[in-house]
Amino acid sequence: MKLSKTITLIVVLSLFIHKTSAQDNWVSYSKAVSTKGYEGHNFRLTAMIKSEPTDDSASARLWARADKEKGEGFFDNMWNRPVRTKDWKMYSIEGKIDTGVYKLAFGALCQYNGKFYYDDIKLDIETSKGKWKNIFTDNFENINDTLEQGIQSRHSGFNEKFNAAIVDAEGKGKALLIEGKDVPNYGVNNKVGKYANVNGIKLYYEIYGEGAPLVVLHGNGGSIESAGSFYPDLIKQYKVIAIDSRSQGRSTTTNQPLTYDLMASDVNALLDQLHIDSVFIWGQSDGAILALLLAKDYPKKVKRALAYSPNIQPDSLAVFPWAITAMHKIIAENQDPKQKALMQLMLDYPNIPYSELSKIKAPVLIMSGDRDVIRPEHILKMFQSIPNSQLCILPGATHGGAWEKKELFLTIMNDFFNQPFKMPDTRSWFE
Repeated sequence: MKLSKTITLIVVLSLFIHKTSAQDNWVSYSKAVSTKGYEGHNFRLTAMIKSEPTDDSASARLWARADKEKGEGFFDNMWNRPVRTKDWKMYSIEGKIDTGVYKLAFGALCQYNGKFYYDDIKLDIETSKGKWKNIFTDNFENINDTLEQGIQSRHSGFNEKFNAAIVDAEGKGKALLIEGKDVPNYGVNNKVGKYANVNGIKLYYEIYGEGAPLVVLHGNGGSIESAGSFYPDLIKQYKVIAIDSRSQGRSTTTNQPLTYDLMASDVNALLDQLHIDSVFIWGQSDGAILALLLAKDYPKKVKRALAYSPNIQPDSLAVFPWAITAMHKIIAENQDPKQKALMQLMLDYPNIPYSELSKIKAPVLIMSGDRDVIRPEHILKMFQSIPNSQLCILPGATHGGAWEKKELFLTIMNDFFNQPFKMPDTRSWFE
């Protein structure tokens, strides 16, 4: 999960990551206050926090969000400052209440499994230079927790895998304990996850379940975790091989130029090491491009491939111009070399002639949403270029249609992988 605004923007072609799977592994307990009369003033959120994580990636954080009727206000969730220490320490978030902000939401955010303690949560607003007014305090001494589950906006931040209680904390009197148990940790599961040495990198993967092997490939900027909400269903009938693509998730990279051909070669090398001769593939966005390349270049490895919203050229004939403009903007504004490289990958690649798709012999299901980032005419032409293909455009769906229409998507996926492959032709009615 990546909840920060920066990361959210970076995954232009993988918007589903933060809207869905994230719900399975984090929780928030929060409060909201009116900011009427405080526009233009600074605020400061502080709390004492300690953390006892049982997953390496588990953590506690504070977060604050300034809500506007239009546009976006201040937001910080300590994404780059996770709390994993077992010692009590003061943490803070400072920001400004911009003009147009009507509400300030704030609270605790916990991710994955462990015990996370909070005390002395305070929100102060600077009324004049150097003078602060306390707006909210909760030290939990009266055993009356005033925070509520959620993020004070939209149905988000709720998770039944977490429980909150007021407890006795050594040296602190009463404190708020938020405990996560049996929280899904796909993508950061150290008991299951392994690394394969392929093509000069360490490729991270996790395997779950039994049955026919199914490789799951995420979109640009994503990770194994992206499909976290799907694994419980998929594991029931497939041997799920979830992979962090090169330079993403926990997988490493090299100084070689990042290309889809190289990333497909990584997957093929992993399957060789696992002694798996053929697989089903579900690829999303960039992962869908990899699915097509694997089916084309490593035909013996692919039984069937479901490619959700791939493209085989990077220009505006395949991708809507507004997305290309957004990617250029992200590259210009972002300072992270790895993230810039991932955006540049989509601007430069892939470059696969339609004629190359005719080499694919495995059955392929091309899918997309009817309001996708990939042009529907490009989706159609790819479908028409693959000899053994089916086409599905999900109605009322975006680039994240698999998540938005999860039950429908799973039904279509399972039928495609498990039922006899057919390409009925209406033309036969007239012959």
